[in-house]
Amino acid sequence: MKEVFKYLKGDRNIWVLAILLGVISVVSVFSFIPILVKVKGLSYSYLFFKHFFLLVLGFVIMFLVHLVPMKVFSRLSKIIFYVSIILLLLTMLIGESVNGADRWLKIPFVPFSFQTSDFAKLALIVYLSRQLVKRKDQFKEFSVIARYILLPIGITMFLILPSNLSTAALVGVFCFVMLILAKFPWKWIGLSVGSVVALFLLLLMIAKVQPDVLPRVETWRMRLVRMFSDESDPKENMQATNALIAIKNGAITFDHPLPKGPGNGVLKHYIPEAYADFYFAAMIEEGGLPMGIVIIMLYMWLLYRFIRVALKTENEFAFYMVMGISIMLISQALVNMMVSTKLMPVTGQNMPLLSMGGTSAWFTCIAFGMVLAVSRESNKETIETSNELE
Repeated sequence: MKEVFKYLKGDRNIWVLAILLGVISVVSVFSFIPILVKVKGLSYSYLFFKHFFLLVLGFVIMFLVHLVPMKVFSRLSKIIFYVSIILLLLTMLIGESVNGADRWLKIPFVPFSFQTSDFAKLALIVYLSRQLVKRKDQFKEFSVIARYILLPIGITMFLILPSNLSTAALVGVFCFVMLILAKFPWKWIGLSVGSVVALFLLLLMIAKVQPDVLPRVETWRMRLVRMFSDESDPKENMQATNALIAIKNGAITFDHPLPKGPGNGVLKHYIPEAYADFYFAAMIEEGGLPMGIVIIMLYMWLLYRFIRVALKTENEFAFYMVMGISIMLISQALVNMMVSTKLMPVTGQNMPLLSMGGTSAWFTCIAFGMVLAVSRESNKETIETSNELE
């Protein structure tokens, strides 16, 4: 193991947690894909090796990214952000439609598509981290912070909004946290939050007259209705109902003292997204409450290690970037758990490094690599300081 960590720099706990989540993903996803095999007509072996290949390639990307100096992320932040905006616009114009939403952009010359919102989230975090450091002495100048901080956040959110409300909301959440950490003036935070809410309500009113403005408004409304109504159509509420049944089936009782075990779940044959959006429910059905607790504890430990990396660095840009990534990944996992337990309306958010997410796993690995890059440089600075003291 020591030989391995000669090459894997940075926080060893994060490496171990990432590898452990990857191993769990490979085993569990193979068990959760029967409905995908049935619907798509693909073989188990094809789906398994595709997921395994994408995950392995993701870890290669993670390794390469963790070797990149922090200053490179900072210097490229503006270019990366502008590219993400262009990709979001292209997705709106020529994106592939999935479940009624244009979220995917085809990668030329290869048989893969990717969600541009995954790239945009990371790009915004890097860009915002840079601007919070660069403009910290200009926080009182509204024209400056509106141009370089508030407007980029708003543009990103509203380009993502038409196809994915939950992702746009998560962008708002991690940006809100980053602004608070940067001691951004509360009057500007309040103004921006109020403006976002007002603009969203305005868009909803416009959508009543011109449905093409936000074609998914009715989908959002019905998801809220189905969540709080006991009289909704069982067929329309099938995913959430089956997820709750799956969790109930995973309960450990005197009659059933052991979990069902891998491969023995029933509801995964009926939950369309058991391998992704309802991963947590499928996991509890086969692994029981103990496995659910293990998953939660792994993410909590990961959050703790991320925060430690952020607090350890003396670089403000790195601090904001790591904290933004932490909130983004953990809130994404939390949404998946809450949807599976019907604590919030059905929406599409994968479990980072666990769900079968295709290219989305690559962006998660890039995010991990960025945190590890910060940890690697912090450890290097600590070692150099210790050597100087000796």
